[in-house]
Amino acid sequence: MKIRIYTLALLLIVVLKVNSQGNAMLCKEQAVSDIDSLVFAVSEIHPNMFAVCKQDEFMKMVSEIKQTLPDSISVWEMYVKLQPLIARIGDGHTSLFFPFNDVLNENTPRIPVNMAVTNDNKVKVVFSVGNKISAGSEIARINHVAIEDMFKKMLYYQSGETEVYKMNKVHENFSQFFLILYSSDLYDIEYIEPGKTKVSRIVLKPCSSKELVEWKKKTQPSVSKLNGEPYSFKLVPEKNMAIMDFKSFVNPNNMEMFADSMFTTLRQNNIKNLIIDVRENGGGDSRVGDILLSYISDKPFCQFQKYLARVTPFTQELMRNKMDIGWYYGEIGIEDFVQPKDHDEEHYRGNIILLISNHTFSSASSFSWTFKEFGMGKVVGEETGGVNVSFGDVIYYEMPNSGLIASVSLKKFWQYNADENHIHGTIPDYCVPRENALSKALELCNP
Repeated sequence: MKIRIYTLALLLIVVLKVNSQGNAMLCKEQAVSDIDSLVFAVSEIHPNMFAVCKQDEFMKMVSEIKQTLPDSISVWEMYVKLQPLIARIGDGHTSLFFPFNDVLNENTPRIPVNMAVTNDNKVKVVFSVGNKISAGSEIARINHVAIEDMFKKMLYYQSGETEVYKMNKVHENFSQFFLILYSSDLYDIEYIEPGKTKVSRIVLKPCSSKELVEWKKKTQPSVSKLNGEPYSFKLVPEKNMAIMDFKSFVNPNNMEMFADSMFTTLRQNNIKNLIIDVRENGGGDSRVGDILLSYISDKPFCQFQKYLARVTPFTQELMRNKMDIGWYYGEIGIEDFVQPKDHDEEHYRGNIILLISNHTFSSASSFSWTFKEFGMGKVVGEETGGVNVSFGDVIYYEMPNSGLIASVSLKKFWQYNADENHIHGTIPDYCVPRENALSKALELCNP
């Protein structure tokens, strides 16, 4: 679904403003004001903030947060208190942004280990400052807390509609969650070195962020930068195949040029198989998906069959493109479906396989749902993290004292033929772990 960024504003609430640069501290009165402003903003913007977490439960959490506030509190401590509240809304588009400016600088004390989470829920050492722990070692506990217990706690801080999607995001954001939840003056680390079964133990002092970055440069000097293009493709002529790496739904104009070029190349080289990979795609502008789908669908299609939005006076003031106050409901008739390209416009008639994963979210998820629902090809991988009935099209809102920024959904969407009584992501035709999806797709390619 399309994501729009609106001008930030705050009305109707009297606040005490502080500069939230560095390690700004808020007094209790300012913290309470921020909490009230956030709850008010979400209630005014979101079409149904109590769809998952009921109102009495949500407001009880708000009351408990206020009761536990100290006399002064830092910005990142506000994030720690408020993000679990926002996550309870159960909407992957409604969330607080991690306060990097207030938590992280070159002098921030860090665990002197760079860690990465594998698909099988293991935390592995990428490198450690001073090479105190071998690269590839599996971490079992830190300060007597088991890794699986850390995952459980971190899940409370991750917004999303499904547990698998939230766990995937916890994997991705493990280091930042560890920083705010488990920072310490000493790190008692239990780990297992590669090829061994015995648990080793070491106690390490923190290092600075600057030192951690320097060691990364020292230990990984030849690591190439990832391809930053939102979409790209490569030909594999010996297999009569092309692979499109689709990372992000951005810039419709560029996608129109890209798609025209790609499908012209496929036709000129008589390529009969196309694999589209959205396993790591978190979404963006759904119009980008419409453009690509128009080259591969053999019939008119639509991504969203219905939508619902509510515009309050508060929401209206936040909008860059103003809408009148009121409720908006719409259904897409067949006359409004997107028309596919014709043969002369490089419409592709080959065998198409789409790769998806738990990480596939928002516009990427609706793209995959439409791809499968309209029979454009086979789908391989894991159920998407985005679901068939969901909220989206966000407004950014800045809390007045802490400067914490929230994204809040403005609309509710139903994908084509979605059943509100059976909410789920796109189900692949061939269910395999994401790391095996490409090899499975290769098996399905026509010779």
